[in-house]
Parts: sequence; structure tokens; C-alpha cells
Amino acid sequence: MIYVSSPRAPAYIANCLESRLSRVRMSRVGGATEIAVGSDSNNSYFVTLTPLNAGSVVKVTHPANAPDDPPEPEMRFSIARCAT
Repeated sequence: MIYVSSPRAPAYIANCLESRLSRVRMSRVGGATEIAVGSDSNNSYFVTLTPLNAGSVVKVTHPANAPDDPPEPEMRFSIARCAT
């Protein structure tokens, strides 16, 4: 799990992740943006972007039985690039 605070707005982070990763699906749940990464039948990562003041809280989970697609280092790099 990755849990970070970002000065970037949720919309910015979501658009950035969508441009960097393949097979990204977004949805809105209340005030949060939820992003599923991976194949439609077996998501690899779930990203929740929650607004916080002018920025966001970014939470990334990777279920234990989920495939590693994209590889974890690539996912971490994308999160770091988009959240800072």
C-alpha cells in the first residue's frame, strides 16, 4: 500500500496517471476519484484520490492475489511523478 499527501489536485493526478499507464478506468465516489489499473477482469491496483485543502490524499492498494501489471516499480514511479 502507498499512502501519500500531494499538493496536486485529484483531477491533475488522475489525468497524469491516465497518460502514463495503460488500462486505467476512473470513477467518482462521493468526493473521491477511484482509479482501477489493469485488465477489466483482474485489476492490479486501486488508486483513491481524496481532495484535501488544495491538494490530495493518494491511497494505492494492490490486492495480494492481483497480477503485477504494471510492475510495482513502474506504478510507484508513476505515482511519484504525478503526485509531486
